[in-house]
Amino acid sequence: MDIHFIMRPGRLRSLPRSARPERRQRGQALVFALFTSVLVILALFAMYSMGGQTIEKIKLQNTADAAAYSAALAEARDYNFSAYTNRAMVANQVGVAQFVGLTSWFRNLSAFTNNNDSANLGRSVLYELMMNIWPGGTLKSLYKTVYKGIGTVAGVFDEGKLGSTFMKGAITLLDGLIRVYSESQRVYHYATALTVTQTLGVFDSLGQTLDNMLGVTLFKGPLSILDGDGSILKANDDKVQLTTSSAFYLGYHFYKWFNFTEFKNPNMDAGGDGANAERFAQVTTDSLDDFSRDRSTKPAWGFAFFYAPPLTFVDPTVFIPYTSGPLFLPVFHRGGTELKVTNDAGTGAPAGTGGGTGDSGVDCNGNPVSSASPPLVVDYHSQLPGGGYTGCDGDTGTVQLGDAAHPAGAYARNAGQWVDTRCFGTTPPAGCPTTTRTPTPAPAANGNAHPGGAGSKSKRSWTAMDASSFSGLDIFWISILGIPIPLPIPFVPPWVPVSHGAAQSGKQLSKPDVLSGDNNFGHDASNAYGESLSSWTTKISAAMQQEKGAGTSLTLSPNTFGGLTQYMDVKDIAAENLTGPPLVIEVEKNVSDMPKNPATGQFATANGAPVRKLDNLGKMRSLSKAQVYFSRPTTDSGLDWFKRTIGSAGATELGSLYNPYWQARLMPNDFIEQYISMEIHRAGLL
Repeated sequence: MDIHFIMRPGRLRSLPRSARPERRQRGQALVFALFTSVLVILALFAMYSMGGQTIEKIKLQNTADAAAYSAALAEARDYNFSAYTNRAMVANQVGVAQFVGLTSWFRNLSAFTNNNDSANLGRSVLYELMMNIWPGGTLKSLYKTVYKGIGTVAGVFDEGKLGSTFMKGAITLLDGLIRVYSESQRVYHYATALTVTQTLGVFDSLGQTLDNMLGVTLFKGPLSILDGDGSILKANDDKVQLTTSSAFYLGYHFYKWFNFTEFKNPNMDAGGDGANAERFAQVTTDSLDDFSRDRSTKPAWGFAFFYAPPLTFVDPTVFIPYTSGPLFLPVFHRGGTELKVTNDAGTGAPAGTGGGTGDSGVDCNGNPVSSASPPLVVDYHSQLPGGGYTGCDGDTGTVQLGDAAHPAGAYARNAGQWVDTRCFGTTPPAGCPTTTRTPTPAPAANGNAHPGGAGSKSKRSWTAMDASSFSGLDIFWISILGIPIPLPIPFVPPWVPVSHGAAQSGKQLSKPDVLSGDNNFGHDASNAYGESLSSWTTKISAAMQQEKGAGTSLTLSPNTFGGLTQYMDVKDIAAENLTGPPLVIEVEKNVSDMPKNPATGQFATANGAPVRKLDNLGKMRSLSKAQVYFSRPTTDSGLDWFKRTIGSAGATELGSLYNPYWQARLMPNDFIEQYISMEIHRAGLL
C-alpha cells in the first residue's frame, strides 16, 4: 500500500534566527565598484604609458650604445689596418734586403767560381797556383768540376744578366706593394672618418634638422645625399637621430682623433718624423733575417779559429806518403746588407748623421769624421783643408804662419770657403768677404745615436757587399833515411783576396759613397757589411769592391720607388697610448613617434618630455660613450700565440700601430657630460 505524506505550505516548524538564511543586500556596492574601476583603468593606462616609455628609453639607450660602439670599432679597425700594413711594409722591406743580399752573394760566388775578375790576383793567380802546383788528384778535379757548375748558376746574377733582371723585377714588385700599402693607409684612414659619420647617422640627422628648420622635406628623402644607408641608428630605429649638440661632441672627437695618429715620413729632416725619426727604420733593420744582417762565415766543427764556407777545399789524400799538394784552402767570407742614409743627391749621409752605435760620422761629402775630431792645424791658409780632408760648412781650422792676405789665426768653413773668424765680428778687418757675417754652425755631434735620427734625410736605398779571401796549407813529403815525413807549409797569409760582389736597390747611389760604412743605418763603419770593410780577413777584397761600387740599382725606377716610405703611427710615441680619444654621442627621438595611450577623452594621457624650442617637439634623449683601447693578451692560456716573447709575460705593452691589438669598448658617461646634456635638454636649447 502506498503512503503519501503531504507537506503543506506554512506548516514549517519554526527555526531559530541564527539558522535562517540572510536576505540579499541589493545596490549598496555599486558606487564603490564604479570608483574602483575608474582607478584601475587609469592605473592600467598609466602603466601602459610608463611601460611604453620605459621600453622606448631602453631601446633608445641600446641604439645609442650600438652606434657608439660600432663607430669606435671602425676606428679600432683603422688602427689595426695600419698595424697590419706596417707589418706588411716591414716584411716587404726585409724581402727587398734578402734579394739584394742574394744578388751580392751570388755575384761574389760567380767572381770566385768563374774567375771573372782579372784584377783580382788572389783568385786568378795564387788560388790557381795552389790548386795546380801539383797536377792530378781526384778530389781537386772533382772540386773544380763542382764549383764550375756552381759558377754557371751564380753567373746569371752578374750585372745585366738574366738573374739580375729577375731580381730587379721582384724588388720592383715589392717596392710597388710597399707604396700601395702606404697609400692604402691614407685612404683607409680618411675613409674611416666617413664610415664613423655614416655609422652615427650624421647625414640623416643633418638632413632632418635642415628640413625642420625650413619646414619642407628637401634634404631628407630617398634622393638626398644626406639620407644615405649604413646608419646604425637607422638600422635600429628609423625615428632616432643625433641631437644637434652631438655635432660639438663629434667635432671635438675628430679633432682629437686626427691628432692621435699621423703619417710619418722617415725620409725628411728633423720634424718630418719627429724626434724619433729612426723608429720605423729601426723596426725594419731589427726584423732582418740572419742572412741579410750578417752572412759572414761562422766557426765550424767546434774550432773557433777555423772557417769552413762551401768553397773551402780539403784533401786528406795528401797524407798518403809522397802525395804532396794542398791539404786545405780555407775561404774566409764576410758580407751583409745595409739600409743606407742618403742626402738629397743620393750620395751618402748629410754631415754629422752617420756612425751607428760608435762616435764616427760622415761630413757633408760623405767622408768619415769623428764627432769629437780636433780642428785642422796647418801652416798656411793655402793648405786648408789639409791631409786630403774636404771641408764642410761649420768646420774649423787654425793657420799657424799665414801671410799678408790670410794672417795666422782661426778660420771657419763658410759658404764653401775658409774665412777668418774675425770676419764674423761686428767690425771685420779689411779683406773679409762682404757677404759673410754669420758663422755657419758646426754639424751636431753624433754621439751614440743611430744614424737616421733627427737631422737625417733619406733612407731610400739598400746596399749589400760580400768579400772573400783565402789562405792555404800544403803538405810536402820528404824522405829521411827512407822514412817519409810530411812537412806542412803555409802558402799564403789569410788576407789574399779571392772574390767580391755587391748590389743595391732603391735610390741609385754613386760611388764612392755607395759602399761607405759610415752612412749605414744601425751600423758604424767597423760593423758594416758583416765587418767585411774592417776585418783583416776580407779588408783587401772589400776595398777592391768598394772602388768599383755596387752597380746599377735593382729597382726599375729608383727615383720613384725604393727604400722606406711614409707610414701611419701614433703621433706622440713617448706617451703610453693605451687608449684612444673617447667618442661621446647623444641621440633623440620625438615622443610623438612613440607608442602612446590609445584611450581618448578623460582617460587619455600624453607622453611627457622636454620640448625643444627649435621645432617645438618633445624629445627623449640618451647619452653613450665608447673608446678604442690597446691591450695585448699576456696571461690568457688560450691566447698563447699572442703573448710577448720579449720581456716578462706580465709586462704591459704600450700602444702603437705596429701590433694589431686595438679594441673597442663602451664606457660610462662622466658627471660633466650628463649634467651638460640634462641642462641643454631641460632648457630645450638644442
